[in-house]
Amino acid sequence: MESKRSYVAEEKLKIVLEGMSGTISVSDLCRKYDIKPARFYYWKDQLLNSAPEIFENRGRKVDEDRIRAERESEISRLKATIAEVVQENLDMKKNLEIACRGGKGYEISFL
Repeated sequence: MESKRSYVAEEKLKIVLEGMSGTISVSDLCRKYDIKPARFYYWKDQLLNSAPEIFENRGRKVDEDRIRAERESEISRLKATIAEVVQENLDMKKNLEIACRGGKGYEISFL
């Protein structure tokens, strides 16, 4: 017994569009790709049922790009803030070490 052929999304789309073009009958198309007519009609229904959503969400990509840019900007700002805080901590540590050795006239007082 031959194992079932699995089709990726791009192949399914190509087959459905070819079947909808009217240049080949559904039965010939199904023979050509070794699929059952029910499978073709299922894929066709999936395509047609998802088409309105594709057109309704036209602006989503623009929004996603804007959101992505805002996130990247925020990440850059946070990285700069972290670098600044780390540098301040290193400077404080260095000054504390100098003060502990009695240099530069620092006085250590613990409250």
